[in-house]
Amino acid sequence: MYDKAVHSFCSEFYTVAKSIEVVVKLRGGPSRIRIDALRSEIEGRFSTKAYIEESLTLQPTYPQTSGSFQRKPEEFRVWVDYDLPWVDSDSADGALRRAVGFLAERVTK
Repeated sequence: MYDKAVHSFCSEFYTVAKSIEVVVKLRGGPSRIRIDALRSEIEGRFSTKAYIEESLTLQPTYPQTSGSFQRKPEEFRVWVDYDLPWVDSDSADGALRRAVGFLAERVTK
């Protein structure tokens, strides 16, 4: 998919090779974490990117009537960046194992 000649405007280019989702106890309750193993299309190595699922209550802005919201606040689930230490591996599985190891250090016992 990545072609250096066609995509020369990109300084980095990654493909999601494998993803896992785990549920762990963080901050006193269960949290869903997603970790993607990313393959660098330039170097061929694997790193990871992690996200945590958050529940947010948001007030939709539109539609409005006479300055009043017509819709009530709604609950949304979104994936937010979750900071795990950087990993480098020669395989997707190896990268995921290392990232899960870092996550294990943060789990509430």
